[in-house]
Amino acid sequence: MKHLFTIAVVAVLGLQQGSSAFAQSSHAHERTLSTFGERRHVDTLADRLRREANSICWELYNNYQHEPGYREAYREMYTVLEDCIHIHDLAHDDAHRGTDHEDHIAEDLHDMDRLFHHVEDDIRHWSSRNHYHRHDLAYRMERFESTLHHLMNDYGVRSKRPAPKPEGPGKPPVPSR
Repeated sequence: MKHLFTIAVVAVLGLQQGSSAFAQSSHAHERTLSTFGERRHVDTLADRLRREANSICWELYNNYQHEPGYREAYREMYTVLEDCIHIHDLAHDDAHRGTDHEDHIAEDLHDMDRLFHHVEDDIRHWSSRNHYHRHDLAYRMERFESTLHHLMNDYGVRSKRPAPKPEGPGKPPVPSR
């Protein structure tokens, strides 16, 4: 009986790892198939982005109201959520396939990119009272950023943000010959 239990546990763990690996490879495969400006995944990515923005808003509301600058960060993240909803509505109505709303969607994407990274800068030094919440918020922010940049790529919009400066003091070393 103990032997059957061990086999069952190993089988379940194997299925979980297999499905997790499948989800990761499927997500990675989706990214590699997306060509700049192809617009094949706008509706799906816009919906995912909306859910992820909502999740971040709830996380901020539930666990970070005590932090300095909370109100501004929450307000900006909520504006990002509203932009996500608007883009999803337009994408769901296939507005991204025509030319009527293209500039509006691109403007929303640029606005979201700017606001999200501003929120990211604002909350960088926050410390939740609970270690779990710090990691949870960081994970949610990383997922959102990845999805946002994937949507921008799929829609054919490049970030207007300046490239990040290299880390560390001075210039990077010059390779020797």
